[in-house]
Amino acid sequence: MEAFYTRLYETLQSGQPAVLLTVVASRGSTPRGIGSHQAVFADGTTAGTVGGGYQEYLAIQAGRQCLESRQSAFRRLILHPNDEEDINAACGGELTVFCQYLDPALPGLLDVLAAIIQALRQKTASWLALDVSDEAHWGMALVREGQVQGCGQMAALQAVDAAWCRQNVAGLAADGQRRWYSEPLTYPGRVFVFGGGHVSQALVPVLASIGFSCIVVDDRAEFADPALFPQADAVYKADYEALPADLGVTQDDYVCIMTRGHVGDYDVQRQMLAIKPYYLGVIGSRRKLAFVKEKLLADGFSAAEIDACHAPIGLAISAVTPAEIAISIAAELIAVRAKREGREKSRYRKP
Repeated sequence: MEAFYTRLYETLQSGQPAVLLTVVASRGSTPRGIGSHQAVFADGTTAGTVGGGYQEYLAIQAGRQCLESRQSAFRRLILHPNDEEDINAACGGELTVFCQYLDPALPGLLDVLAAIIQALRQKTASWLALDVSDEAHWGMALVREGQVQGCGQMAALQAVDAAWCRQNVAGLAADGQRRWYSEPLTYPGRVFVFGGGHVSQALVPVLASIGFSCIVVDDRAEFADPALFPQADAVYKADYEALPADLGVTQDDYVCIMTRGHVGDYDVQRQMLAIKPYYLGVIGSRRKLAFVKEKLLADGFSAAEIDACHAPIGLAISAVTPAEIAISIAAELIAVRAKREGREKSRYRKP
């Protein structure tokens, strides 16, 4: 998303307008849901996607109409046979898209986009908010804890008045004559990968490509090497037996334990169970996991606490190679994150 908003920013900074398409409501079966974005530019190009296929064609056409009229508008896209048009679509749902005309001359708009880009880079919890009470005179804001950067009808929005938008799920809300849309832009929670071996080296680039912020920790200098993990936000060398307090693992974070042996896994899991991160996964055979569990029980942890860990880590897809195991772990993290964000299950099923 950083590249998406950067292109929007650079386009407007050059003096060219654009239209931001945002799916603000959906019903039934649709390829993409609420919170999907696409941009339509004056040169005919686009960025992002609202799902592809015929509904994306309709959305792009609506965006081009808004570019021509220099006006924002709501568009309802019906993806099933109806009285107006049989679109012969495989889905059967409906989308409501807000086609937001972005005028480069609008005071504060570039500042909002710059704040969005900064939030995405810093990976701080933040929300995108729109005032769509009047589609022709909308407001837009980037909301962070105790801070708001707004423009248009939301130029004077105060942090105390923006509490309504800090929800886990994207959607519309109404209060009297006012109508708002908000979506989580970034979520708290980094992935701490303990162990810098082959699986970790395959896992980190996959996680980075799907929006996870990764921190790698190993107790060996040759594996705690930033050159092995160019996509990681940080790489640390640390003693597994006594991890430094300033490592900063919190209950918002995801933890993947993949050290080189039983002792390292036990040492890290013991300390992580005390922290209670949002996700805790441990690699290994059932025999190794049973060995570690016995030691953790002796330390006073309950069977329920230990069994709540994802062990063995990853989805059960018969993965064998480091690359396959990395995919299984990434898939499990996607599922955990989606549930955390309140996203519905995928509509796509195996044949």
